[in-house]
Amino acid sequence: MVRGHGERVRPEWLVVVAIVCVTIGHLPLQTDGARILAIFPSPARSHQIVYRAYLEGLIERGHQLTVMTTDPFPTAHPNVTIIDWSFAYQIVTDNFDVVDMKQRNMNFYQIANRLRQITRLFLSAQLAHPEVQALIHSRDAHFDVVIVEYYQFTPMYAFAELFGAPLIGITSIDSMGMCHEAMGNVMNVVAHPEMNHKFTKELTFLQRVEAVISNLVIKYHIMPTDFSTFDRLIEQHFGSNMTRSAELMNRVDFLMVNAEPALGYVRPILPNTVQLGFLHVKPPKPLPMELQSYLDASEHGVVYFSLGTLIRSDSLNQHNLNLFLEVFKSLKYDVLWKHDGELDLNGTTNIRMVRWCPQQDVLAHPKVKVFVMQGGQQSMEEAIDRHVPLVVIPFNFDQFGNADKVVDLGIGQSVWMERLTVEKLRERVIEVASNQRYKRNIVRLGRLVRDQPMRPVEKAVWWTEYVIRHNGAGHYRYAAARMPFLQYHYYDVAAAGLLLAAIVLTTLAYFVARFVRSVGQKLALQFDGLHRRLVASSVALKEKAL
Repeated sequence: MVRGHGERVRPEWLVVVAIVCVTIGHLPLQTDGARILAIFPSPARSHQIVYRAYLEGLIERGHQLTVMTTDPFPTAHPNVTIIDWSFAYQIVTDNFDVVDMKQRNMNFYQIANRLRQITRLFLSAQLAHPEVQALIHSRDAHFDVVIVEYYQFTPMYAFAELFGAPLIGITSIDSMGMCHEAMGNVMNVVAHPEMNHKFTKELTFLQRVEAVISNLVIKYHIMPTDFSTFDRLIEQHFGSNMTRSAELMNRVDFLMVNAEPALGYVRPILPNTVQLGFLHVKPPKPLPMELQSYLDASEHGVVYFSLGTLIRSDSLNQHNLNLFLEVFKSLKYDVLWKHDGELDLNGTTNIRMVRWCPQQDVLAHPKVKVFVMQGGQQSMEEAIDRHVPLVVIPFNFDQFGNADKVVDLGIGQSVWMERLTVEKLRERVIEVASNQRYKRNIVRLGRLVRDQPMRPVEKAVWWTEYVIRHNGAGHYRYAAARMPFLQYHYYDVAAAGLLLAAIVLTTLAYFVARFVRSVGQKLALQFDGLHRRLVASSVALKEKAL
C-alpha cells in the first residue's frame, strides 16, 4: 500500500523502524561458517573449562570446528569434530602427584622440572594419535584459523604453518612472560613477575633478585632445553622443513589472555593482545534439591572447602586430613567439603562430604560465607563473581601469586601449606567469615569486573572472527617484537656513540700531543739559544775582567 503525500505515518511505526535499525546496528559482523582448528593439549580440567566456554561461543556462531582436547564434550552438532586426547590424564596421574611432592617438601623448581618431563610425554602421545596423524597427512584439510593453548606447546603451533592459516593463542590464566615478549608486550620481571612467584607487587630487594635470576634461568636454560626436545617432535611429526620452536613462538597473530586487569594483571599490552578474565563464569542455575535443602537449613552459614580439580583431597596425608577435620568440626558453621574419597568423620555432624557439586551454583547461595580453596584462578573468579570471601591454601604454580592477590585486594586471607596449623587455619576462617570488610571488598570487586561493554566470551569470539575476516592480525604486529636484543635496547647505538667518542677523544689527544710536542720543541730551541747567549756573555765578561 502506497501512502499519499498528505497521509501521515503512524507514530508506532516510527518506533518499530527505530528499534529494528538499532538492533541491526548492534549485530556483530558475521564470519559465515569459518573452518576452525582448536588445539588444547593440557590435561587440566580447570583450564579446559575455560576453553569449553569459548568453544561453545564459536559453535553458537555457526563455525565448523575440529577440536583436539583432553576433555571431549558430548555434542551432536554436525559442525563439530572432536579428537579425544583424554588419555593424557592417565599419563599425568601415573607420573605426577603435586600433593605428594608438596608433602615431601619438594621445591617449586623440582616440581616444575617434573611437570616439564610429563609435558613432553603427553605432547608426544597426542601428536602420535591416529586421527591427528591422519589430519597432518591429509591433502584435503583446510582451516581459516588455528587456535592453540598458548603456553610452551610449540609443536602444536606447527599446525598453523602446515595449513597456512593465521594462529591465535589463548590462555586460561595469565600468559608466561616469554609469550608476552613474543607478542611485543612489555615484560618487566620486577613490575610483573612470572606467575609462579610467591609475590605480586612491592617486591623487596631479595625478591627482585630472585625474579631476575628466575627469568634468566627460564630464558637461557629451561626454554632452550625444552625447545630442543620440542623441535625433535616437530621434525618427527611434521618433517624437517617445518619452522622450529623459537620462531614458531613469534608466529602468533593474536593473543587472548584470560586475565582480568582489576585482579592485579595490569601491564602495557599491544593491540594484538586482549585481556579477558572470567571467561567461563556463567549465570547461576538452580541447585539439586538435596544440596539446596542442605544449604537452606544451615543456621550459621556454610564454609565451602574444595582443592580444585588438580589437587585431590584423598591425596592429603593423614596428618593434614586430621588437621582439616579438627578445624572444621570446631567451627559453628556447617562445612561442605568436596572430597574424592571416603573419610571417617567420627560422628562429626557439621561436615558434609560430596564427591562433586556445581561449584558456581553453590557459591551463589547466600548461606555460603567462606570459600576455602587452593588458589586456582577459575575458582577465585567464581568466588569474586558470587561475592564469597576466600581463605587460600596455595600448593603450587600460579596459586601463590593468586593467594597474594586475594590478600592485597582485601577479599580474603591465605596460609601456605607448609606453614599450616590448626590455629592458623581456624583463625583465618573465623576472621574472614565474621569480618564484613572482606564481604564488602569482594562485592565491590565483583561489581567492578562485571562492568564491561560485552561478556568475555563475546569479546573472545569477536576477536577470533576479526582475525578470520582479515586473514591474520599482522597489521598489529609491533616492529620491536622481532628486533634483535642489541637494537631493542639501543646497545648498538650506544656502542657506536662510545666508539665515536673514543675516536674523537683519541684524535683530540693525538693533536693535543702533537701541539704540546711542537710547542715544547720551539720552547726548547728558544731556551737553548738563550742559554748559548748567556754562556757567551758570561765568557766575554770573564775575558774582559782578565
